[in-house]
Amino acid sequence: MSLSGLVCLLRRSLLQLEGRIIQAAGLDRQFAPALAVHGSNILPQTQREEENAESSFLDNILWMAAPKKRRTIEINRTRRRSEHFLIKVKNNIEPCVECGHLKQKHILCGFCYEKVRKETAIIRGQISAMEGRPLNTPAQETVVLYDSESPGEADKNKRIVERSRKRPPWFSTC
Repeated sequence: MSLSGLVCLLRRSLLQLEGRIIQAAGLDRQFAPALAVHGSNILPQTQREEENAESSFLDNILWMAAPKKRRTIEINRTRRRSEHFLIKVKNNIEPCVECGHLKQKHILCGFCYEKVRKETAIIRGQISAMEGRPLNTPAQETVVLYDSESPGEADKNKRIVERSRKRPPWFSTC
């Protein structure tokens, strides 16, 4: 909406308000006091004094750009199938050393990560059961011992969590 359209809308609204006040007071239009609004002289004045009584439906529409001609099916399909939208071919894929699933060279294997995440969640559950509260920041270092493993000399002042299964090959001892 342009500035002149806004001014026209405000003028029309004030005239309608003035008419309703006059009707409510029961006064004649000629002898009724007029509402005065102080405005800037910079704003342009519109020439439609008599048309203010009837508002047009075009006054409230926000006009937008419209295309001059319809796009053809060929042009639409060409645009939609451009190289920008195609899936890029990846050349850096190799099998994982641990599990054999395909993965990108510089990214951790998702299947191996899921196994580590599940094992870590079980260990955290055991620690929180031992302490009787949820695991926040560990107060001391933790050592995880699997079947046929015993604590060493370096593990004396550490928290020991025992798991009743064979140590997974991806879960190192260091």
